[in-house]
Amino acid sequence: MKRVGFVLLLLLGVGLCTGLAVAELTASQWLDRGSIGVGDTAMVTLNLMYVGDNATHASVVPLIPYGLRTSGPGMYMVTLYPGQPETVSYPVMAEQPGYYDVISSISYTEYGFMRELQMVSPLLVVGQSPGSPPPAAPPSGPGDQPPAEPGISNDTQPKHQM
Repeated sequence: MKRVGFVLLLLLGVGLCTGLAVAELTASQWLDRGSIGVGDTAMVTLNLMYVGDNATHASVVPLIPYGLRTSGPGMYMVTLYPGQPETVSYPVMAEQPGYYDVISSISYTEYGFMRELQMVSPLLVVGQSPGSPPPAAPPSGPGDQPPAEPGISNDTQPKHQM
């Protein structure tokens, strides 16, 4: 029993002296606007930071739901160097009103193993641009009244008899 404890203590000491291999990718994502109108565009921006011994390659794939679209490529490739931030941006255009989750899938290699992160940002799409004025009301002049039904007069003025 003492030998098992000693071996575990020895392995722990060796691990602390040689250092444990640690690599990590941190990411953040945001939209330049949280609400847009149909036909408008929002920019998605990701900040990536890799901490590891060597550079690694990463791919960013926009997972765009139905009702939105992007004019950018289907995948963005970046090389991440230890401790150096990297930014990836792409546009998202609204085609239909609704509430959407804009998802970016980030894949990279860490010590020979594939890793994946998914970043999510909410986006509200309204029927028109949030800053645009409402549509104009139809004109309501005397010539714009609908035709009268039979037996009913459109005149609002009292009739005088002579």
